[in-house]
Amino acid sequence: MSPAEATVELTMLHADANNFSFSEIAADLATRAIPLEVVTRMQGLWDRTKIIAGEVITTGKIIVIKIWEFIKANPNMAIGVVIGAAIGALVNMIPFIGPWLAPIAMVIGATIGGLAGHRLDKIAGGETVTGSIFEDLITAAKTLFKLLADIFNALKDNYFSDEK
Repeated sequence: MSPAEATVELTMLHADANNFSFSEIAADLATRAIPLEVVTRMQGLWDRTKIIAGEVITTGKIIVIKIWEFIKANPNMAIGVVIGAAIGALVNMIPFIGPWLAPIAMVIGATIGGLAGHRLDKIAGGETVTGSIFEDLITAAKTLFKLLADIFNALKDNYFSDEK
């Protein structure tokens, strides 16, 4: 993506982001059974801004909207993460050792659940699933952040190339 294309794309994302309110995104996430803690953290990100090329860009809104679009496009992955997090919460209820095991169980459960859900999303989209679960992790991360990375890298090259 060229710097000019990135500038246009970022301007369009910024304009689109201003058409959304966090309350409508939060309501949609709640209907998708996304944990309240995740929604709350996304709200903290929502208000972040960055000055890019002399213009205040609502980078937080753009990132939250991209995450929201990702969750909508990959519903099984979101459900898998929620199930994994629920397993961690259940482990927390085990007397004495639960509070120590819960963080580990939550991370492992959410990761495995999310990746299993990602595989289901790929199958539902007509893709062939032949690789390992680690390959799915990589493709899931690439899918989520590819567009933003392209835009910000192109802008960095355009606006900050003279800085050392």
